[in-house]
Amino acid sequence: MTFEKRIHMNRRTLLRSTLVGAAATLVLASCSSETSLPDGALGDPNNAQLTFWDNNAGPDRTPLYEELIRRFEAANPGIDIQYVGLPSDSAQQKYQTALAGGSAPDLGIVSTAYLAPLVAQDAVISLDDFMAASPQRDEYDAGILESARESGGGEHLFGLPYTSNNATLWYRADWFAEAGIEPPDTYDEFFEAAKDLTDKDDGRYGFTIRGGAGSIYPLLQYMFASTGIESFFENGESTLNRPEMVDAIERFAALYDVATPTADVNNGFPQMVASFGGGSVAMMQHNLGSLSNHEKALGDKAGAVALPRNEDGKRTVMTDPFPSYTVFKSSKHQAAAWKFLEFMTSQESQAYWNERVGQIPVNKAARSAPEFASMPSVQAALAALDDPKTVLVTPPDYLPDFGKIVQVQMLGQWQKVLIGQLSAQDFADDFAEKLDRSMAKYVARQGK
Repeated sequence: MTFEKRIHMNRRTLLRSTLVGAAATLVLASCSSETSLPDGALGDPNNAQLTFWDNNAGPDRTPLYEELIRRFEAANPGIDIQYVGLPSDSAQQKYQTALAGGSAPDLGIVSTAYLAPLVAQDAVISLDDFMAASPQRDEYDAGILESARESGGGEHLFGLPYTSNNATLWYRADWFAEAGIEPPDTYDEFFEAAKDLTDKDDGRYGFTIRGGAGSIYPLLQYMFASTGIESFFENGESTLNRPEMVDAIERFAALYDVATPTADVNNGFPQMVASFGGGSVAMMQHNLGSLSNHEKALGDKAGAVALPRNEDGKRTVMTDPFPSYTVFKSSKHQAAAWKFLEFMTSQESQAYWNERVGQIPVNKAARSAPEFASMPSVQAALAALDDPKTVLVTPPDYLPDFGKIVQVQMLGQWQKVLIGQLSAQDFADDFAEKLDRSMAKYVARQGK
């Protein structure tokens, strides 16, 4: 059995399994919240000063963490949380700088896109024993936990996810209504709508295609969704340069400067959301997390559907990178850190945070909060995930250099494709070769 098959089988098997409890020590404190910890958990669970790093600080989310920290400290007066907000574009480097200087925080939020390097550096601890002892263990979405395990290498849980953030097709509901067309359910309908809703003389474009920072992940999500290919690797080789993938890349890139703004070649998220909210584009692909931007700019004129189905009618969803809480190995307060993480992923905390951000809680009990029923974007994502015919594709975040390939090495190549300086075939071959080399190194390192 190939390595990628083994990963896939482990994932499917664990989706059907339940977490097994481990020997645990019940901790009951007279003046603090209640939890259960595994034997040997480091530090006093009721008295500690913890440094907590947020990898995506900003005016929309920092107040949410501050409110949850206030609630936790009120219930746990012996624990003090020192919140440190990091800009998202420099968070990974700041973690690495702190590790090199011996000043890592007790715990922090990291993206699955750069969890694997931290695991390879032996910088973060496995949370498996804490999870097995937790009274909340059956409340977490087993599929999302398994994706988190795969991101860390497939065997242990190094990051506790707290939100799921699926790729979404946001659209101008008023423009579609004016044109008398339905939001796209297939990719043929998507491409037709992008062209029909473009009117350059009126400053309108059917789509905004991401060409700047962060463009490769949504490109990959489109490639898997439109082709229906179910894995990054098959028979030991990358699938990214299969003929279907090359055709999909060519078709997508052909929208550039025809049904999209010319500036898209350099545009990242801020420019895309400005174009969509400012009234110059009809559709943009982004995850659920941009809900608040669209609500502020467009109100109920912004609609949302899951990424379209491919020509076989199948919906294929490549999971988005998701943030996870991690505990650093250098922390002397790991028991108190877990207690905080358990609070942050409780039903109440999960409902509070995800309702305000418009994303899917990992704690399944939190999904019953009534506010989620009025969010079409969340309902569309949940319907896609709950459909047994939907195929989930997990990116190989466990490859230590996957993040560098996606975030850095392929970005300029994709821009060359958009402006016609590189063919889709050469782009796909280059991408596949990089992934094959990375997988070979990973397998050799693992001794498989």
